[in-house]
Amino acid sequence: MFRAVLIPMAFVAALAGAEAGELPFLKPSVDYSGTRVMDTAQGRIQQQLYWTQDKVRTETDFQGMSVTNIVRQDLGLMWIVNAGMSQCLEQSLDQVDADMGLASGDALEAGDVDYEELGKETINGIETTRYRVVSKDAGEVHRAMFWVTAENIPLKMQVEPGGENGDQAVTMTLEDLRIGPVDSSLFESPGQCMPMPAMPETGQP
Repeated sequence: MFRAVLIPMAFVAALAGAEAGELPFLKPSVDYSGTRVMDTAQGRIQQQLYWTQDKVRTETDFQGMSVTNIVRQDLGLMWIVNAGMSQCLEQSLDQVDADMGLASGDALEAGDVDYEELGKETINGIETTRYRVVSKDAGEVHRAMFWVTAENIPLKMQVEPGGENGDQAVTMTLEDLRIGPVDSSLFESPGQCMPMPAMPETGQP
């Protein structure tokens, strides 16, 4: 249940692991919050997003579920709270990466990612710069489009379908953008968190 709302977007996470010099537009320069809407093959997912340089909080509603994720880069931890249960789960960010197939050495190298600036475009009254990103991972080619603000906030993203593994299209938009300090109490531990159970082995080497 808890993992159901952790969208399998390993491609996007891998991009974030590339060198900042390669994809500078994925490095926001300010704190911000807003509503993130994701359209996936599983349906529409809506999140309240609170972002800082080393702390992120998402409150996700999906098919009747309500889950809060707090990511603490400074502590190397993620906390997950399901609104329907009093229990809090804790997982190391290294394990999160491993579960997404981004264990050490698996993230995309900077040389495997190319991007092209395609010009300006206004979205919901906010001027953005549009980029096309192409990555190569284990012989597969993945493509995505990003629309980012002057502060490098991704206002919209589209991952194109493709790849031998049957990648599905994902569209993400950020609505009600608010730039400025975020209440630090939103990133505090919910308390009484238990370790996240390990994911089952796939049986593959």
